[in-house]
Amino acid sequence: MAKKNKAPLVRKRRQRQEVSAFGPLFFTGLAAVGFISWQVAVLVAFGLVPTIVLAFTGKGSNKSLRLQCVTFANLSGVIAFIPQVWSRPSQLEAIMTDPINLVMMWGSASIGYMLIYVGPIVATHILQGMAQDKIKQIAQQRQTLVEAWGPDVLGDKEQEPAPNHIRLKKS
Repeated sequence: MAKKNKAPLVRKRRQRQEVSAFGPLFFTGLAAVGFISWQVAVLVAFGLVPTIVLAFTGKGSNKSLRLQCVTFANLSGVIAFIPQVWSRPSQLEAIMTDPINLVMMWGSASIGYMLIYVGPIVATHILQGMAQDKIKQIAQQRQTLVEAWGPDVLGDKEQEPAPNHIRLKKS
């Protein structure tokens, strides 16, 4: 019996995930606030639930950047209620159970999510509009040169149509 030659086993390396300092910083900051006022720490932890969920479940590229965007948007909604709890700690339960307050705290996180998904689309449209304006400007400058110096300014070669990405869109 002849031995079969087996292909050498190649270990596949795991792709390195982004390392985020969110967890240690969050829990350290929460503990520090908790030493000063446990009611404020509870409010912050409760208000940042969407951020905490993203921190533990987020995957893919740019995870830390997405987490920062949602965290800062979420914090802007939670910070509005910290002075109320700080001055009247007994109002913690009332603040946490009011639906309007929940919408403000958790809804601000949804603004961060919206920025993540809608921001690139808006930026694309703005940059495309700017590029089209630049193309029109170059075409006008070219026409002005042809009118001033004649068609010889374009060169001796035959007129070639412009590539698709340069042609003006006809409206």
